[in-house]
Amino acid sequence: MRPEGKKVHIWHRVNELVTALDRLSLWWVGLLLFCIVFIPLFILGEDCVFPIHDQLDETIMCYVLNARHMGTGDTVFPELLGGINTSGMQPSAMLFVLLYRLFPALTAFLLQYAVVFLFGFLGMYLAVKETTGSSIVAVAMGGCFCMLPIPPIYGLSVIGVPFLLWCFINLWKQKRIVCSFLFLLFFGLTTHLVLIGYVVLGFWLLAILWALKKKCCNRWLCLGFGTLMLIYVTVNRDLFFELIFRSGSYVSHRKELVNGALPFWDTAKNLFFNSAQHADSLHKYLIFPVFAALILRVFFYRQMDGKCRKRLLAATAGMGILAGIAVLYGFCKWQPVVDFKNNCNGFLRYFQLERFYWLYPAGWYLEFGLCFSLWWRCGTEKEDEGAGVEVGETVERAKSGEKKRTTEWIRIVLCSPLFQLVVLVLVLLPTLQLIKVNSYFYMNVNQYNNGSGVTGYIPWKSFYAEELMQELENAIGRNKEEYRVAHLGISPAPALMHGFYTTDGYSNNYPLEYKHRFRRVIEKELKISPETAGYFDTWGSRCYLFNSETGSLWMLGKQHQIVYKSLDFDITALAELGCEYIFSCGVIQNAEKLDLELLGYFETEDSYWGIWLYALPQAS
Repeated sequence: MRPEGKKVHIWHRVNELVTALDRLSLWWVGLLLFCIVFIPLFILGEDCVFPIHDQLDETIMCYVLNARHMGTGDTVFPELLGGINTSGMQPSAMLFVLLYRLFPALTAFLLQYAVVFLFGFLGMYLAVKETTGSSIVAVAMGGCFCMLPIPPIYGLSVIGVPFLLWCFINLWKQKRIVCSFLFLLFFGLTTHLVLIGYVVLGFWLLAILWALKKKCCNRWLCLGFGTLMLIYVTVNRDLFFELIFRSGSYVSHRKELVNGALPFWDTAKNLFFNSAQHADSLHKYLIFPVFAALILRVFFYRQMDGKCRKRLLAATAGMGILAGIAVLYGFCKWQPVVDFKNNCNGFLRYFQLERFYWLYPAGWYLEFGLCFSLWWRCGTEKEDEGAGVEVGETVERAKSGEKKRTTEWIRIVLCSPLFQLVVLVLVLLPTLQLIKVNSYFYMNVNQYNNGSGVTGYIPWKSFYAEELMQELENAIGRNKEEYRVAHLGISPAPALMHGFYTTDGYSNNYPLEYKHRFRRVIEKELKISPETAGYFDTWGSRCYLFNSETGSLWMLGKQHQIVYKSLDFDITALAELGCEYIFSCGVIQNAEKLDLELLGYFETEDSYWGIWLYALPQAS
């Protein structure tokens, strides 16, 4: 065989191999990726690292406290903010509370992350595979999606959306009914109505109304909606009773919440390109390829078959939804809308309609998968007949000496699976790099290689500082239930994790009356620092010992070597809240003037914190 013929033969075989691979079931790739990602976590153990903000400092305590009181019938958790109603500490995923009941907090958290990771890959894989028919594109999208730095503490509220879409498609097509309903139950118990529930229910309802109009609705679609709604109503029954019957046992501090306004178009544009808090989609490098694929495909619309046209319409609708979510976000942050909300009371004041943007991580990777599939397996003329046939035909034409040999070769290369696979990799490279440097996998590999001294990350063991907390407990020498502590420049989360009872804390729903009582403690300090006062008064979910010297900072470790020179707290008001000890990040030079007694300084080699322990008068 001539060299040229040999090259053609190899090209033909490689394309056949890629085509065959694309038709295989490749869900198991997610298991391999899972093993790779969790190796550094397994090696590091308590030295593993995760983002702390809104995750390890607050939301995890919703699971821990609910787990501690599981089965007791308690309606108040006495450990936090002098005793907080259970409605103020609702977990984002009720089912995962069981993990924190059965296992230590770190083990439970890692198991939760494992579930989120696996369902993230599998859900995206199944959704893309169902909508495009391509296993390779499905694996690419699933791998990108599950590696996004989405906080696992929120369960499947973000990461489970593709799986829910897959279930919806199954019910629409009236197949895999039992599997779909089982996941609906799992999704309802591992997400929260306020975080994502109302969003997916809203889209589901719109789909049912559209199907009714087209006379193509079916009972399974309606039963699926009803099932998910019933689960949310059951899990969030207290919230529904509060909203419908105004049966709340207290007035929430959210009554004083002041929503902040942002420029309409700048906000919408920023969301469209970058997404927003807790929904990091890292999709900005996908936007141009998506638009390019859509626009170029429109020019070949007449040559497309029915299946490809449906995908194009679905991709166009998806882009419209993504753009609409950005506009909605900008609208919700627009000054007139914010003014309206601030003039409302109750639910309308603090309801976050803009949280539709939590669909962005799932939406953008589903959109890219759809758009790329318009060229991958859905083409013009004979593209859908398989690359092997085209290569064979081209070889025959080449041998017969057709005049358009060069043109045919260019066309076959552009339409070949191997070339398209290379294009897929090249187009995804910038996004893959962005995902890599922001992923939890990269964080922990970096931590393993360099340590906190270089990375600046705070390991689990250092943040919660169990040994340090135990030293403080021993120094106080009393049952933790008998007293409460407050924190100065320090997150209360480590103390809460250890079992201390606190007068301060982080909660998005606690009594307004308690906020006012706590404000008396820091009132004089807030007068000196208007910025800190605004932070506390207009939001207030962090009910901490804010002051004029370190403001609203709460992560001041031993390396900061803080010295408080002239604090002016109302110690009497603090004592009235039940506080008997203060855990301070720095020495309080005017402690004697405040009638505080220094009991000692405590730190351990592994602890992030160095804590000065002060006793209030009644505890001295």
